[in-house]
Amino acid sequence: MFWPIIGRLACIVAVSFSQATAGAARAHCEDEIELALAAIGSGPAEEMKSRLISERITVFDDSLRAQAVAALPASLRSQRITQGKLLDRVEAIFNQVLRLHGRSGKLVLFLYRNDLPSAVLWRGCVVVVSDGLAEPMYDDELAGVLAHELSHSYFEDEMAEGRRAQNAFAMRVVELKCDGVAILSLKLLGRNPAGYVRGLRRLQLITKRKGLSDAVFQSHPTLVARMKFSQRYIESLK
Repeated sequence: MFWPIIGRLACIVAVSFSQATAGAARAHCEDEIELALAAIGSGPAEEMKSRLISERITVFDDSLRAQAVAALPASLRSQRITQGKLLDRVEAIFNQVLRLHGRSGKLVLFLYRNDLPSAVLWRGCVVVVSDGLAEPMYDDELAGVLAHELSHSYFEDEMAEGRRAQNAFAMRVVELKCDGVAILSLKLLGRNPAGYVRGLRRLQLITKRKGLSDAVFQSHPTLVARMKFSQRYIESLK
């Protein structure tokens, strides 16, 4: 989940000048990466698709999707983008990702105006994306972000359990697994999987350039952890 996207890329390590604490934090990040890689597995991309993209997930009807959109904050709904070249571009990439996952017509894209680069899967059936995220990204990068948000559907039970138990470690592992599905999606779409990593870097630069806050979220891995995971997973794809 990218909401706000860069804040959520930040690490969970509290500020400390203790060498032992820093070492423990690094160990936790490595553990997250190893667990996520083991869960995702390796092998030919088509084989991994059959394992990762065919799990049973909740499907919403038109009425529930409409209710989900109506439940978004009014301040956000008032900024919805309903026409234009950017919407056409994002919808084309979004629909390509949906087709790959067998979800055509099952989710709603909600593009809105906001300088803050952000994206989130809302109530399981609405992918909410700001123009501050979509506009500056290249197609491969944007496809990766959209696939990451969609992939939360596959791990919603794990994430819900992590929230109930207040287990930030488990939630960070889920986020990395969503990164893995995003990277696999790019591979299967004939796009460059490395585009996902470039997208993470680009979002960091956008946030810094706009002077936006880099808030810390315990439920999300560090950018460094995401980079390490992504690079190792890309190398494992055949």
